[in-house]
Amino acid sequence: MSQLSHKAKQFLWWSVKIGIVLLAAFFIYNRIHHQSFLLIGDTISNINISSLYLYITIIIILTAINWTLECKKWHLLGSLISKISLKQSISQTLIAHLSGFVTPAKAGDYGAKALFFSIEHRKKILFLNFIGNMYQMIATLFFGFLGLGIIAFFTNGTAIFFWGLALFMTFICYQILPKLLRQFNWTLKGNAWHKIKKYWKTIPLRIKKQVRFLSFLRYLVFAHQFYFMLYILNADITYGFAMACIGAMYLLSSIIPVMQLLDVVVRGGVAVWVFSWLYVSEEIVVTAVLMMWLSNVVFPLLPGIYFLLTSDKPTFTKSS
Repeated sequence: MSQLSHKAKQFLWWSVKIGIVLLAAFFIYNRIHHQSFLLIGDTISNINISSLYLYITIIIILTAINWTLECKKWHLLGSLISKISLKQSISQTLIAHLSGFVTPAKAGDYGAKALFFSIEHRKKILFLNFIGNMYQMIATLFFGFLGLGIIAFFTNGTAIFFWGLALFMTFICYQILPKLLRQFNWTLKGNAWHKIKKYWKTIPLRIKKQVRFLSFLRYLVFAHQFYFMLYILNADITYGFAMACIGAMYLLSSIIPVMQLLDVVVRGGVAVWVFSWLYVSEEIVVTAVLMMWLSNVVFPLLPGIYFLLTSDKPTFTKSS
């Protein structure tokens, strides 16, 4: 009977694996089928071969650095529960990315990482993953506010409105909301607010600083990768204004919780709107967003699929 139960678990695990892979493949095909890539083809055709190889190499290197930093963040945080190697961190992070790709608001990212740890630690794993994402959001907020401020100072009143709104919402989130949550004894996955705060204090300050530094560094990497895309496409915009628009774009698009599949649509629309304040061509902006989506979202799915299909089944029972 136990052998039958074991086979059932194996069948269920493989069904989940294949289901995730098929969903990801379908979503990518569906998006590529409906999204025109003629602009990318036209751009490539205008670049000589030697420069094209150089550009592709730089893009791949920046993508690798981007995801290496994300994996290192999880290596630091996950090791607080159970010592994991950097290779395990890479595997867990990319499998979680694959799972988050087919779920709204990257919910699968949280669930997938939790399955690699024993049941009694999963609530802590959810919180640690939240910390990693929170620091990444703080980096986005910081550079987004800075970008919106620069645009607001040098352009029209539209950016001023959103800059003021973003500052107001930040004040609400960091000053008023915590007080309300404490008053109503807010819970997160069954943990009372004071328990979450207590666990937060047990995390070494050194780890928090390292994760925060890696989050800010990761932002600078993919922001400059976006700028590099604009440079390849001969966008008529200075470095300072380009980085300001990139910051504003990531800030405004990050507040809309959507599946990563649809992220390219939302971010593309926001990017076109933001860059239009500085009269950058819509075709250039859309092409840059598509290239970023392919390099930083779709391309990492390939090793994620490999790690998923070769990984052991998750831990379903408590550790001894």
